[in-house]
Amino acid sequence: MRVLLKRAALVLSCMLAVLYAGDWLVYRYRVAHGTALDSVQVNQYLSIRLKGEKEEYDYIGPQQVECVRALFPRAGDEPCWWLRRHPEQWTRA
Repeated sequence: MRVLLKRAALVLSCMLAVLYAGDWLVYRYRVAHGTALDSVQVNQYLSIRLKGEKEEYDYIGPQQVECVRALFPRAGDEPCWWLRRHPEQWTRA
C-alpha cells in the first residue's frame, strides 16, 4: 500500500511540474507577442481596526487591476481567471 501511495505522489508531483512548466512556456510566448497582460475591474475595500476590537469597513471603489493570462501567478500579477472569480479585494490598514 505504501508503494502505491509513493508512486501516486510521484506521478502527481511530476504532472504538476509539467503543468507549471507548460504554463511558463505559454506565458513566455505571450510575453514575446505582447498578449500576456490584461486588466480586470475589481471592487476594493479597506478594513480599519478601531478601539475595543471593532473594525470599520470602507468601500474604496472600483479599480482596474493588471493581471496575467496564465494559470499561475507570474511577474507579481495575479491570474486573470482568479480575479474575475474574486472581484472583491480587501486591504487591512
